[in-house]
Amino acid sequence: MKFGFSVVVRGNDATPETFARIGERAEALELDSLWCSAHVIIPPQVKSGYSLVPGLRHPEHWKERYWEPFAVLSYLAALTSRVQLGTSVVVMPMHNPFELAKQVAEVDQLSGGRFIFGLGVGWFEEEFEVLGQDFHNRGARTNDGLALMKALWNEDPVTYRGRYYSVEQAFFAPKPVQRPSPPIWVAGGGKAALKRAARFGDAWHPVRPTYDYLERSVAELEGYVAAAGRPAGSVRIAVKCPVAFQSGPPGAGQPPTQGRPADIADAFRRYRDLGASHFVLDVVPETRAVALETMDRFVQEVRPRLM
Repeated sequence: MKFGFSVVVRGNDATPETFARIGERAEALELDSLWCSAHVIIPPQVKSGYSLVPGLRHPEHWKERYWEPFAVLSYLAALTSRVQLGTSVVVMPMHNPFELAKQVAEVDQLSGGRFIFGLGVGWFEEEFEVLGQDFHNRGARTNDGLALMKALWNEDPVTYRGRYYSVEQAFFAPKPVQRPSPPIWVAGGGKAALKRAARFGDAWHPVRPTYDYLERSVAELEGYVAAAGRPAGSVRIAVKCPVAFQSGPPGAGQPPTQGRPADIADAFRRYRDLGASHFVLDVVPETRAVALETMDRFVQEVRPRLM
């Protein structure tokens, strides 16, 4: 199993000093990866439920500041030498895929081939509206954009003809270090996301899945992988979940990765047995102090139980 932590990129603790401290600590603790989430702008939330849950509000500290992931990851690329760096996740249909392909390739170059591209289709309709992007065709545009990006990362000159994006005999560089592309992690919980992962992904990246849901979805994913003509096991499982220490076991409504060190280790073993191999860990609350303390405690108290 591999373990990484989300960088604090939102809220008042999200500063260059915080990024540097987290990057340095991740390298010293020999963690496997660091991750940045992404939102461009936070308009009033009047109709969208957070993560598509009706009535659920996004956290208030998002309004304080929210850094763009490629800038932070480029900074971390210069400060680190071993840890993998990724997006968890970029809301791909909010962006021009030509520009995204260039950003991905450049961070992969700056990091010496350590970048992982995590993407989703998004839930925040109001943000799409502010950015002038169509919320309702976001899945189809994401699929077309991924096919375009893979073409751009291939040999020049590039020709691609898609439903939404096209290019003829163009030159695109720099290419990524990792060929044919950096690993692609596809987030999302529905059938469309599973099919997208089976077609384009190196990993499926569910957020806070229950054990039952993960077991069902992994079986469904393998069916889509076979239908896409890819070998079984081509798409790995990379789970995103919070990790938080407390004096007792997980309570009602808490994720299984919130509890005592033994509880948290048991949860990771259960996820592993269901197919998960890489974990992106969020800290609660998102502050520098909590992030550094949680990273230390995870390495000292949880990781040894998983050896």
